[in-house]
Amino acid sequence: MLATLQTIAEHLLLPPGLGIALTLVGVAFWRADWRGGRPLLAVGLLALVLPSLNIVAQPLAHSIERDLRDTVIAVGRADAIVVLGGGRWPGRGEDGGRDALNPRTHERLRHAALLHRDTGLPILVSGGRPGALPGRRSEAELMAATLQTDLGVPVRWLENTSRNTCENATHTRQRLQHSDVERVLVVTQALHLPRALACFERAGLAAEPAPTGFRGPTGDPRRVEDFLPRLDALETSRFALREWLARLARPLRDRLPERGDPA
Repeated sequence: MLATLQTIAEHLLLPPGLGIALTLVGVAFWRADWRGGRPLLAVGLLALVLPSLNIVAQPLAHSIERDLRDTVIAVGRADAIVVLGGGRWPGRGEDGGRDALNPRTHERLRHAALLHRDTGLPILVSGGRPGALPGRRSEAELMAATLQTDLGVPVRWLENTSRNTCENATHTRQRLQHSDVERVLVVTQALHLPRALACFERAGLAAEPAPTGFRGPTGDPRRVEDFLPRLDALETSRFALREWLARLARPLRDRLPERGDPA
């Protein structure tokens, strides 16, 4: 029930859901001749358009990523690489009805494969079954199959019971407790990494950042496309705002029972 309420809240508070809701309410009030209808409609349209512009999305991303921009990956201090699951696409036709990993997770796996080839560090993949039908493979199993079959990289450990970022951390610590691993490299998108590292700190497992997929400004001159609506910019804005929302909600979440919250 709590997970369902969280999902509804995310869709209402994050783009494009917030803009759609405000626009529909604005139209309804306008048609009812309520004087606040037009301003609300204007706010709704702005909430739809602005997050889809790179000139908005990239600064939003930079507000979270900026401390990671000059990260030097501490490969010499780590004993293993931990890759966090980032979501799946359930039952796609082109995959024979089987679940498939989404692009965000593939991006993490490619980065982990490069790190493994450079360092020889063993890999742990972490992810349970959020959003999957009963009987389907966990995200960790899907990730291991992709690393081993498609990228030719071995996986030493699977953590396949976690439902959210902080469970990724606590369950990974439990999975590694009988190994000689004391410090790990955490692989995830730069936007997600600060929250992930905070979860690993709370779990009591020493972790170093291994960011991938930066979405903030690149330093290149602005292009015309940066001022036009784009789906990738909307996705970046949603990702960044979700991370800010998760930070703001952390004190409340700490008081509630555990439940699924896939990252």
